[in-house]
Amino acid sequence: MNIKPMLGDYEIPGIQRIGSVERRNWVEVPVPGLKGSYHQDLGSAAICLRIEGSLAGDDARDGFLKAVREKFLAGDPMDFVADITTATEIDQVLIADMEAEEVAGSADTFRYTLTLAQYTEPPAPPAEDALDADLADEAAGLLDAMQLPDLLSAPNLSDPTPPLKDALDGVKSALGGLGGAADAIKNLFGGP
Repeated sequence: MNIKPMLGDYEIPGIQRIGSVERRNWVEVPVPGLKGSYHQDLGSAAICLRIEGSLAGDDARDGFLKAVREKFLAGDPMDFVADITTATEIDQVLIADMEAEEVAGSADTFRYTLTLAQYTEPPAPPAEDALDADLADEAAGLLDAMQLPDLLSAPNLSDPTPPLKDALDGVKSALGGLGGAADAIKNLFGGP
């Protein structure tokens, strides 16, 4: 069964060729020391449809341009049906690109190309109360972190020498008995 291609409520006239382009989003990650690269699959991209056609006569051209330009400029998603979309999940499309041209030597002929992109409904935004509650919890956590220095006690750093004096007294007493040993070493080696 042949389905006439419809863009919203507009039957697209003069179609000579219609095709689809489907692709996957791959990211190539080069890994040092690995022969080749690692590829990560980020899922499929929106399906694009390309419609090419021609019309003859000023009235056909003007009617086509008026109808399609209105839909293009509106930028709203619209229903699309055609045989080529039966195996896809395309319900709605956006007109992504529109080309129109007249050819020299054939003044009565008008050619067009439409590129339609699959429309996917964006996800709903998060509830505002949930976001407010999350922000309040995070702010409370920051306040707790700001009071952390109050919990820490720092030593008095005004005079750091008393512990050093006690350590030096111990060194002096340990070296005090070496004075007599120094004299005995001098005499042993014949020093003055």
